[in-house]
Amino acid sequence: MVKQGVHATPMSQVAKEASVAVGTIYHYFKNKEEIIEEIYSMICQDFGVVMMANVPENDVKKQFKIMWLNLYSYFIGNPLAFKFIEFVGVPPIITAEIRAKSTPHLIHIKEFFLAGILSKDLRDVNLRLIIQMSFGSVISATRLKFKNELEMDKEQINDALKMTWDSIKNPEKH
Repeated sequence: MVKQGVHATPMSQVAKEASVAVGTIYHYFKNKEEIIEEIYSMICQDFGVVMMANVPENDVKKQFKIMWLNLYSYFIGNPLAFKFIEFVGVPPIITAEIRAKSTPHLIHIKEFFLAGILSKDLRDVNLRLIIQMSFGSVISATRLKFKNELEMDKEQINDALKMTWDSIKNPEKH
């Protein structure tokens, strides 16, 4: 589905790649949309766990750095998850309703940003905007690496991270 698109992928191909009979898929899922929703939910659950792994306490900058690097490493280690999010995990395929169902998996990430805004460590902007701007840079950095446009060596990763931090930090505090 990721390689050729959702609508161009027949259920017979999904079954073949999963090494199961088409009937088996229909036993668990009504249609491709349900499969996509389940994959999206699983990836969001991974995000919620992976991004918060080894995040230190009481230092917003260090916390953000670890979260950013965790997501970047997740995408580099899971290129199909990256491609899914980039090509399938967007409207109109992933609706606001489906996105809302995955919110519980991402609550700790939202809480981090909200706490950072309230403590005035982060810019006082719309929560959705700051999250999107923060992790959109991870997607851009991953895309550069996968398309071989940049090596994304340690220095380039640190540059991307610093530029992202500079865009979300409260300039009056840092």
